[in-house]
Amino acid sequence: MSQKYAEQIIVPFYFINSTREMNLSALFNAMLLVSEHQLHALGLDSQQLVAQHGLGWVVTKYHLDVQAMPRLDEQITITTEANSYNKFFCYRTFTVQDAHGQELLRLISNWVMLDIQTRKMVLLDPQIMQQLDCPYSPKVWNFPRIDLVEYPALPREYRTRFFDIDVNGHVNNSIYSDWMLDSLGRDFLLSHDLQAFDIKFEREVHYGETVQSFVQLEQNVSHHLIKSAAGTNAQAQITWKTLPQT
Repeated sequence: MSQKYAEQIIVPFYFINSTREMNLSALFNAMLLVSEHQLHALGLDSQQLVAQHGLGWVVTKYHLDVQAMPRLDEQITITTEANSYNKFFCYRTFTVQDAHGQELLRLISNWVMLDIQTRKMVLLDPQIMQQLDCPYSPKVWNFPRIDLVEYPALPREYRTRFFDIDVNGHVNNSIYSDWMLDSLGRDFLLSHDLQAFDIKFEREVHYGETVQSFVQLEQNVSHHLIKSAAGTNAQAQITWKTLPQT
């Protein structure tokens, strides 16, 4: 059975936006930092994995269910677990609870191992997975389907910066959510609460590339597409709740 790992944090001011709620990108980074601390304790963090094996973990899918986003100065507990793996994929869950043990949100994620030199996916090494205490299972986890939609021809453009690049040499996955949410605009974000977020990462984005962020709204669901000159980089679908007017 896999091991759970948990850390408590107090949500700092640099994790939040003007609503006093945690930014989605900050949430992803906080959760991934907890998993990185678990990997470090096992001798498998990002730097160790690259140095010893020339490999890196890359996320391909997220599914997030939100009851409430963490708020400024709130004490939260982030718990993660590498649940299982098969030949190609490792499945990891995250939960965030408040100080009373109430679950605020839950994330399931799909990971692959990347050869840092060739940039190609490799088979998961049973020895590494045993060191991670992650059990083998042939079961493939199902993630919600992201609908294909027609997008308007006026996307927002973003140039990738040096500070967007992570240790694996590509844009950090949390940046994609910033590009997507920013395309919705201030008025929409102030009048809606995020309830569910699904994203599929398809192609890396590298330093200096320009991406286009497309969005299509359909009632309480926003559809998102990130594209670059090389093709589609990511697709997402977000479910929203309209806030009462004050």
